[in-house]
Amino acid sequence: MSDAAACRRHFYETLLPPTSAHRSSMLQDLEHGRRTEIDAINGYVARRAAALGIATPRNLVLTGLVRALEKGGAVEGRRRRA
Repeated sequence: MSDAAACRRHFYETLLPPTSAHRSSMLQDLEHGRRTEIDAINGYVARRAAALGIATPRNLVLTGLVRALEKGGAVEGRRRRA
């Protein structure tokens, strides 16, 4: 890309439209009342960082929020377990 404006235009006009209806696997898990991969992804990062003495407060908050949703928080389109 020649400049930031061209890059942004390419993103919004070419790359974004084909993915506009994408539903991440984590969202699908939450909607179906299943456990997500949050501990394997963000939880792992937080654990490794803590072991190295690095604070990851946003990562911890995100992990906690998804865990709360797994336990029954409201997710638009969520289906109840049978």
